[in-house]
Amino acid sequence: MGSTQPSLESLGATIADLTHALAGQLNAAGQPQPSFAVNAPASMPPDPKIQDSRMKLLETLETLHHLVTGSSDFWFQQSMFPNHALLTFDVFNTFHLWNAVPLHGSASYADIARTTDLPEPIVRRFLRLAFTIFVFAEEGSPGNERVVHTAASAHMARYPYARAFLAHNLEDVRPAATVGVEALKKWFVGRHGAEVPEEITACAIPLATDHDGRRRGTDLWEFLENFERLPEQPRGFRAKRFAEAMQGLRETSGVMTEGVLRRFDWGGLGEGATVVDLGGSAGHISVILAEHYPKLNLIVQDLASAQSAFEANISSTPCASRITFQTHNFFEPQSCPADVFLLKSVLHDWSDKYVRQIVRNLLGVLKPGNHLLVFDFVVPAEYDDAQNKLAIPLPVRKLVAAMDLQMHVACNSKERTIQDWTDVIKQADGRFDLREVHLPAGSPLGILDFVFQG
Repeated sequence: MGSTQPSLESLGATIADLTHALAGQLNAAGQPQPSFAVNAPASMPPDPKIQDSRMKLLETLETLHHLVTGSSDFWFQQSMFPNHALLTFDVFNTFHLWNAVPLHGSASYADIARTTDLPEPIVRRFLRLAFTIFVFAEEGSPGNERVVHTAASAHMARYPYARAFLAHNLEDVRPAATVGVEALKKWFVGRHGAEVPEEITACAIPLATDHDGRRRGTDLWEFLENFERLPEQPRGFRAKRFAEAMQGLRETSGVMTEGVLRRFDWGGLGEGATVVDLGGSAGHISVILAEHYPKLNLIVQDLASAQSAFEANISSTPCASRITFQTHNFFEPQSCPADVFLLKSVLHDWSDKYVRQIVRNLLGVLKPGNHLLVFDFVVPAEYDDAQNKLAIPLPVRKLVAAMDLQMHVACNSKERTIQDWTDVIKQADGRFDLREVHLPAGSPLGILDFVFQG
């Protein structure tokens, strides 16, 4: 903390002021107030003023919570609570407990036990922890033996993509995080500078042991494509789930995908401009573009395993005729010319050596004036020297730091600053110039527009 330490009174007063401001902003915008009710909005509007107040309030609340908790209880809680909260979510996801309670009704513990095929005492124990974090609740007053949804549990019941994101993190990434120290000892201890490995396998994913007791022994993408767990799961089910998980991010206010995406001047590309959504998975970004920019010709490129998810995703959009799928591995030379090559949350999965290779594979079809749009996490400057204070709110700092470690654990990659992005793209080819950066306040996502000069 800085030299000025917060007090209980000052934090409480700030919370009161910010709460009043946020409630007023929501009312002025005609938006509902936050609620634990089943039909409550899943996120707050992307309006910058609302998000600014929300971020400041979250930061102040967390500061007060930490201050009141105290160091001793903090470490006791952190040693236990996150582990068992994640276990609870894993149980709910695996045994479909989200849907064992009707959205607009209630279920007894015995009902839930029958639906999930779990013993009733086990169901009670996991729900007891979930209640403490506002995931499900007992109907009416505690002790009445019937369970209802809260806003948080109802969200998981409604949105399969949210369940996919949770499952990817709990089943694919979490086992690797538990051997993260082993990975550091194996790959990084005693290595500095150029000795630090950049290989995608120099991380925790290959060292993780899956549910059937097998060590994975391969990189994340090979694991998602080919590593089977149970006979009833088809090969590649993890890859399909990962594509669905990425769609789930659209519903997260902290990411604000659509708002960031529209900051680029897509209309200025002209009639019939071609956009290649490289590594575009199920095409959720291309669908957004097709809905808002009818003059664009959109091509989603990814591995063949992504095509079924792509077809399922675009089947319900009226813009489907303007979006096509091409099988392509971005580690092979590009053969499709385009005005824009868009890489949404692709390059952060790869260390610098691979990023340079991906970019160089585009050079054969690039013409002067073509755009390389890096739509990805951007590590912002954390400190504002001019104002002598932290430049970004705590929730954003936490998200960026967590995503950076996610990349470290899963891919031996990292999140990058604007300078990091500029350096690695220009290392790939010096003819790229960074023209614009679109980095909305409060969002960890940004668009860096690199223009090829030829």
